[in-house]
Amino acid sequence: MGLITWSDDSYQIHYAGETIVLLPKEYALFQYLYTWKNRAFSRSDLLDRVWPLEEPTDRTVDDHIYRLRKKLQKWSHLLTIDTVRGVGYRLTLKEQPSPSPSVLTSDFSENIQRMLTTYHGMGMGAALQTLYANQQVLGFQMDSFYATYLRFVGGDFGWFVEDKPPLSDKLFYLFHLYRMTEIDSQKTLEILQWALKNAKSMPKNYQDEMQITAICVYAQAKEWERAKKQLLPAREVVERVNSPGFQLFFQAEEALLYLLMGEVEEAEKVIQRSEEILQELPMQRELGSFTITRGLCLYHRQELAKARRLVDEGLEVLRSTKFVPHLIYGAKMILSFLKDFGYDREWERKYQKIWTELSEEYKFDYLQKKIRAIISSTI
Repeated sequence: MGLITWSDDSYQIHYAGETIVLLPKEYALFQYLYTWKNRAFSRSDLLDRVWPLEEPTDRTVDDHIYRLRKKLQKWSHLLTIDTVRGVGYRLTLKEQPSPSPSVLTSDFSENIQRMLTTYHGMGMGAALQTLYANQQVLGFQMDSFYATYLRFVGGDFGWFVEDKPPLSDKLFYLFHLYRMTEIDSQKTLEILQWALKNAKSMPKNYQDEMQITAICVYAQAKEWERAKKQLLPAREVVERVNSPGFQLFFQAEEALLYLLMGEVEEAEKVIQRSEEILQELPMQRELGSFTITRGLCLYHRQELAKARRLVDEGLEVLRSTKFVPHLIYGAKMILSFLKDFGYDREWERKYQKIWTELSEEYKFDYLQKKIRAIISSTI
């Protein structure tokens, strides 16, 4: 999440080897302001977000802001919490100078790029975020791809729906933001069709990914024939790219298609092939996703206890990777499946609660509204 790293279990925040310990509500308030940095919020907004089930007063917000300012004083060169007259408060993140020491050679940059590529491929989101957060300290600047991608990975979704990046640079991300936050599969199908019409403006690797992603969108909309037909161009992409990551991505979509069609044995065959790849290359994002899918297969087989254990385990693996989009999509996949098939009302309620919490934290309604407005302006 940018310059700061977070320890949710101990309410600690970290930067460049320094740690600040906060109280639980201070931590929640600071995390919210930091997530939506450079935006002003009223006291009422902050009360609703940080104290939703309590009845504090405006004074509660003021007291917590006062304590946060004192504790964050030594990081005043990084950020400030400002009072916005007539509104409330805003966390302002200060621009940091980017040193370019002459001693840093092209070999250094190439080594950094290799690290980024490795961490990306292995699903090591925390490592990626650490590099991203400490570019200034380490003396390098990420290329535009990773600078944008890591905003997405870290959950800085608001940036994508604002006016900053041009549409051609963010169209791929807008589609995925809508896809992962929308439960209604028909609405997602409409967004897919819009994205495919504009796909030529995307970089080639994103166009390739769209061919694979379309399988699952059609499947979740119960467009079975279109989904099966889409397997062919998607498989051609995988063969051309020849990447284990793309292979696993394709097989995850293929397995989910068979699962949603009720062809459990076929889904399990795909999962088995994927697990053989993961034994050689333990990519944590993919491991979490396939663990969830195996759990959903067990629901079809009426093995309730094992199914519950695996879907919970898979989601926790995704949570540990620090890839926020994968966590959200994993929760959506579980909830949508349980709603459609009705195997486990207790776990459906559990995942509805998880989904609601994610929706509030990352403002799904706001993101969807902004994305639909962007689409309307391009038609």
